[in-house]
Amino acid sequence: MSATPLRLLPLIILAVAGSSAIAQLPGGQAGGRLNLRVTDGASGPGTPARVELLGSDGRAWIADDALLVGPGYADRVIPWEGDIERAKTFLARGIENPFTRTTQFYTSGSSTVPLPAGRYRLRIYKGIEYKLGRREFELASGQTLTVEVPLVRWTDMPAQGWYGSDDHLHISRPVPELNPMLSKWMQAEDIHVANLLQFGTYLSFTAAPQFQFGPEGIYREGNHLLVSGQENPRADFFGHGIILGARGPIHFSEEYLLFRKFWEKARELGGLSGYAHWGMGSDAQSGIALDLPTGLLDFIEVMECWDANYDVWYAILNSGIRMTPTAGTDYGTLPNLPGRERFYTRVEGPLTVESWLDGIRRGATFVTNGPMLEFHVGDQGMGGTAQLAKPGKLRIRAGLSFDPERDDMFRIEIVRNGDVLKSIPRIGTAREIRFDEEVPIDRSCWLAVRAWGIKAGEFEPPDGYVPPWRNRKRDAPASLAHSAAIHVNVAGTPELQRQDRAKALARAWLARLDELEAVLSDESLEFIAQQDNPYKPGIGYLRANRPVLLEAIRMSREYYQQRL
Repeated sequence: MSATPLRLLPLIILAVAGSSAIAQLPGGQAGGRLNLRVTDGASGPGTPARVELLGSDGRAWIADDALLVGPGYADRVIPWEGDIERAKTFLARGIENPFTRTTQFYTSGSSTVPLPAGRYRLRIYKGIEYKLGRREFELASGQTLTVEVPLVRWTDMPAQGWYGSDDHLHISRPVPELNPMLSKWMQAEDIHVANLLQFGTYLSFTAAPQFQFGPEGIYREGNHLLVSGQENPRADFFGHGIILGARGPIHFSEEYLLFRKFWEKARELGGLSGYAHWGMGSDAQSGIALDLPTGLLDFIEVMECWDANYDVWYAILNSGIRMTPTAGTDYGTLPNLPGRERFYTRVEGPLTVESWLDGIRRGATFVTNGPMLEFHVGDQGMGGTAQLAKPGKLRIRAGLSFDPERDDMFRIEIVRNGDVLKSIPRIGTAREIRFDEEVPIDRSCWLAVRAWGIKAGEFEPPDGYVPPWRNRKRDAPASLAHSAAIHVNVAGTPELQRQDRAKALARAWLARLDELEAVLSDESLEFIAQQDNPYKPGIGYLRANRPVLLEAIRMSREYYQQRL
């Protein structure tokens, strides 16, 4: 990173002159010391945050007392053994930010950094509801500077009952002693429900280990929760599943390929089930075609790792099946930061794991990587159902708000059954976009609002890194948001599942089942088993699972044929 001229801001720096403590830097170089304090508001308490501290030469500096962070223990074969001291050896005090291409660190609210004399620039981040904190200063040799940076909100979603979550964090938590440190890290990204996903293969369920599941695995500080979850089951020709909030771990090694068993057990244990990676990675559409008829799927991850894709989700909704949209980062597996993609859930009453899960069940969510959405149809909010006694007009209210220093938004779109009904552009330099009109509705449908823009001051993914399910290439990272659907029932008109589009989709799901059945042929199974991948099942395992899978295909095929 090239050197950047720095403008000095002496009024926000408290200099402690004449200090006898001269920092000794590597190589015996004499320097000074920065005491950094980050607060929530001008007179608020100290608050965790992510810090970028760069010298005039572009070099990044990290506090001696920075929080230890990182994916942690990630071996996919050897189960965890050890204590808190061993767990710490897998963590680091710095983190690489792929969006700024700089090294940053996390502070619990106060940090000390020995520095050589020179000019410096600070940028302080705390999730997406706070404005960036910026400071510049000059440090003399032998000097101690105390810099206090108050962070200011541009919006307060919890005050409106909305709480942000990341549904896809591969952060190891093998011992409970890690809880306070990991919680401070999630607070620094303003993640209210951090879902730490243990994952595995048919062989073992050991990667990113969690010390406990269910109530014993929940850690709470204020309105910030650490919750154990799992990305399990996972299979190349069925996709990757996520289970959130279950009261225990779920693994069926002998029938691993029958995802339905996992979804049934998750529901029994009070959890929610869904598909990761937009429902596109690792041929997940075959798994979704097999599992939709069970009625056991609750959500689909439509925003993840740099981008969003709504195609599979739209197809599910247009099939007449309700599905809640969620978002996550896949941090720990892909280059990302916790909470960069997240979803907000409308919670009734105090935030608990149960009230949060209930909000997802209701479909009261929206996904975002920065902008905030509002959306109502008649008197219904996201996840609701509006009723019309006959074709007529309904009032649609939609709103987008954002911090223009980080998100350069272009427009919002009202979508009906996946097609653009209304497009509303941003006017000038406005910080929000609003829509409030009565719109004619001639048949039963679903409605949603989505937003488009670009990120200010961010880079595209690292050179050579393109997720296999990425379907768009832009000149700059996109600013995106999408609401959950609001369904509209118009009496006397066909329900969604009876409409022509749903019938066409039923044929498409049937074609997927035909492809899946072909994959399970003896010839295909022999080819799959020959692949040089230790995580793929052998031919004996595949053949043993084939009968139950063929029966599942038969049952799902009947479901779609009935819809025709």
